[in-house]
Amino acid sequence: MVALLALPIVFGAGYFITKKYNTQAILFAAGLVMMLVGALAGHQDFTPSGNTSGSFFVDFFMSIKEITSGTLAKLGLIIMAVGGFSKYMGHIGAANALVRLTTKPLSYIKNPYIILAIAYLVGQGLNVFIPSAVGLAMLLLVALYPVLVGIGCTPASVAAVLATTACLDLGPASGTANKAAEVIGIDAASYFIEHQLFIGVITAFVIAALHFFAQKYFDKKDAEKGIEYELSNKEISVRQAPTWFAVLPILPLVLLLIFSKFVITSIKIDVVTAMFISLAVAMLFDYIYSRKGKEVAASLKVYLQGMGDVFSSVVSLIIAAQTFVVGLKAIGFISGLLGLSSHLGFGFMLMVILMVVVIGATTFLSGSGNAAFYSFSNLAPDVATQVGVSTAAIALPMQLSAGIFRSFSPVAGVVIACAGVANIPPTELVKRTFIPMVGGLLTVLIVTFIGA
Repeated sequence: MVALLALPIVFGAGYFITKKYNTQAILFAAGLVMMLVGALAGHQDFTPSGNTSGSFFVDFFMSIKEITSGTLAKLGLIIMAVGGFSKYMGHIGAANALVRLTTKPLSYIKNPYIILAIAYLVGQGLNVFIPSAVGLAMLLLVALYPVLVGIGCTPASVAAVLATTACLDLGPASGTANKAAEVIGIDAASYFIEHQLFIGVITAFVIAALHFFAQKYFDKKDAEKGIEYELSNKEISVRQAPTWFAVLPILPLVLLLIFSKFVITSIKIDVVTAMFISLAVAMLFDYIYSRKGKEVAASLKVYLQGMGDVFSSVVSLIIAAQTFVVGLKAIGFISGLLGLSSHLGFGFMLMVILMVVVIGATTFLSGSGNAAFYSFSNLAPDVATQVGVSTAAIALPMQLSAGIFRSFSPVAGVVIACAGVANIPPTELVKRTFIPMVGGLLTVLIVTFIGA
């Protein structure tokens, strides 16, 4: 009965998040409140380690300390290293060089809807190396703007495609992919190759095809109504770098794949080590190109600031979300939910759909796929055990659906940014992303069910 008290707390947390209260603060508060309710009901062993400080009050905050130390030592450091490297790639112009190189062949295509579909595929591929949804969209705008305008693509269709280029969060550089790998108990490279890649490729092609038809349909409807949007060609500051810098964003993935069970097994390289090696190579490349030793040395601060930025945004969100999950366990909500679903006869398919709906609703209302997935991803092992499947069969659709729902949420950062570029209301933009994203989501679910 106490477990039911979690519902108003969870809905209350969702309400405040949609009202733009700080997400971390709300998740921390909701987690602590549920721990308190659970403790008052007799469930006082709520700390992750099971230890106690000797004080009922102190144990609440000791739980946060244990979660923080555990996260920083493992997943947190991985995501911070990736975030720092991503920011450094932008600083030296390597990310821009990669985008320029990969998008150049698109200038030879003259059909606007074919180029939009291919642009999505190129962008989704680049997302493996450039994990920021907004950053990738803006880089693609800089690289593709002359080409897209020249062949007659409408601003609204351009914005719709750019808003979805990172919808699957593929690759070892993705924060949610690293979290999914941790939940499953494998490394990020293995998760990408063994689980994400196959379903990601199929889904990406479905989304690209749907973009072709959806953008053509909505352009026709806008033309009939006499609606026109003006693409804002505002200057976006990016450093110009030589084309050979394009190899640098790819380097970490190359290292992770080569020195793994797939190629060379005698040497093991984890994500953090790959990022540090790649950073050293990037600084060397920058020095060879610029011959400015003092400036190259000072640029290390950019990497460290990137790590700090990711801690304040992503890692702190993971810690808050894990505190929220500890609260759900302390109040008995998770065990109650699993017991109820078992009583109702929920099998694998229904449980996957339930988890996707929960994450989808949270993402759509909050605009953050990260917050939704981090908050509920730790449920995957328990759900998988109950329905008798691998944890990956539950965690993978949960992780992919978070990014998909983000791409048609009118309050998502990437949607708002792309809508601003096209001078189109976010609510109108998500009408154009809805069909490709729903098609992508259905593809993820179908392939998951077939492969289970």
